[in-house]
Amino acid sequence: MIFILLLFTLSVTPEPAMAAAVVRSTTDYYLVSGTTADEIRSDLDMKTPVRENGTSYDAHTEWFVKWNFQWSESNGLCKITKIKTRVDVQYILPKLKTSKTLPKPLKQKWETYMKALSDHENGHRDIGVRAANEIEKEIGSMVPRRSCRQLETDANDSGDKIIGKFRRLEKEFDRKSRHGMNDGAMFP
Repeated sequence: MIFILLLFTLSVTPEPAMAAAVVRSTTDYYLVSGTTADEIRSDLDMKTPVRENGTSYDAHTEWFVKWNFQWSESNGLCKITKIKTRVDVQYILPKLKTSKTLPKPLKQKWETYMKALSDHENGHRDIGVRAANEIEKEIGSMVPRRSCRQLETDANDSGDKIIGKFRRLEKEFDRKSRHGMNDGAMFP
């Protein structure tokens, strides 16, 4: 009888209010210069602040997902009533000091490279957004618990596991794309 009552309660309980993840981004640029492709490449290598395990990269994107939720307690059960996520994205990208003497083909090569590099870095952002969306869905669909403390613990554990999953997907994204080089994110 209690199981039937619980099942009925779950089926008539409205879904928690979910909103699309809010995405906030900032971009830090480092300036590079040169009048030839080799000079620009050399300046990229020298000035990039992005270094990991002895390897330097031209760009980097870091995302952080934050979530918060509300719950209500009734009839001895605690349930999620609202969930919100936010994705903070920080880009580090090169910026070429333009020169009036820069040959048009070189300028076009740079623009093509920057488009591919930006597309790759936005792929990282998109992975963070997908993580936030999955967190909203997962936490928003949690079944009620008898304890609000347990509900909070389970919800946060679920969010942390999802973040771990998407961090692994992000590493695979870089491995498969060779950090964007397979898609043209390499200069010259």
